[in-house]
Amino acid sequence: MTETLVGGVLAAVLALATRQSLLGHDVTVIYPRKPAVPAAAELDARFPSDVRRVELTYRGRVATLRDLRVAIRGADRDMDVLHLHSTFAGIAGRLPFVRVPDGCVVAYSPHGFAFLRESSSAVSNLAALALERVLKPRCDGLILVSPSEEAVARTRLGESHCDVLQNGIPVDGLPRAHGSGNPRPVVVASGRLGEQKGPDRFAEVARALGDRADFVWIGDGPREGRERWMGDAPVRLTGWLSHEDVIAQLAASDIFLFPTRWEGMPISLMEAQVMGLPAVATDIVGNRDVVLSGETGYLCSDVPDLIAAVSSLVDDPLERSRMSARALEVQRDRLSDIDLGTASIQVYDRMAARVSDPMRPSDGAVGA
Repeated sequence: MTETLVGGVLAAVLALATRQSLLGHDVTVIYPRKPAVPAAAELDARFPSDVRRVELTYRGRVATLRDLRVAIRGADRDMDVLHLHSTFAGIAGRLPFVRVPDGCVVAYSPHGFAFLRESSSAVSNLAALALERVLKPRCDGLILVSPSEEAVARTRLGESHCDVLQNGIPVDGLPRAHGSGNPRPVVVASGRLGEQKGPDRFAEVARALGDRADFVWIGDGPREGRERWMGDAPVRLTGWLSHEDVIAQLAASDIFLFPTRWEGMPISLMEAQVMGLPAVATDIVGNRDVVLSGETGYLCSDVPDLIAAVSSLVDDPLERSRMSARALEVQRDRLSDIDLGTASIQVYDRMAARVSDPMRPSDGAVGA
């Protein structure tokens, strides 16, 4: 169950559901339909036919919180695992009075902790951290999508019941990036225009280097968001594209710039690296698990560092070629989802051993 099916969460849930289905497991995906969710035809084409999807009408956050809880109650009474993806679904599935069948494993994957949001106020982040700590006992453990996210869970939440199920992507369908072929390199980013993905940082880099490179943002956002985040920066917005068209745009680019503020294990960055795009990314949780700094790209601490790293790659085609070759050499194996299904079942089995603990309520309520 997830808050929505867009971006990285869509890709992560899709990969997990697909690999579990191929092993013969019965998989259901529950999600609300929000405006950016791909059309049903595209979801039909991307999800295996035997993965059941339960789509809810999005009616605002409060109503949808209730709808997700009702959906849990109406789910298959024989379900063995309830896996909650994203902070919002993690709240809905761990609130009091949520009941699951006896012996059902309840797992939670935040895909980027809300209390790590750099642009949020200290009070907001403290509240998000406090909520995570309060809800921590109300599941059988956290499933983190990267080693650095696991480290945060252990140090900030004091969580001992942690497993890493590293995000993976279906690498066989991804082409090798062939570049733009233009004298001016194309610097590309992908995602929704919002604070998490750092479009304002992308705009700053574009303003600094727009006389030497072309900047493209794959994705979109509300009109006021476009004005707020991009302003007068020399950036071309593609609007929302199908996944196939996103991959085609990446393949025709030269540098992937990923200036995000918080992540879990970012799918778009993984796709770019598997395709051989040199990456310049912020040095944060998730990003540092993907980019091999100095080998397949650069990890940067702030906007001046981002500008310097992109500038060096813009000016040095040999360095771009070297990093591209290294990414093609190592990232396909590192970031593949081929073992995701088997690994996920092993994680659930370890959690199931904890479910049998006599301290767990016998009426099926989640948590103590």
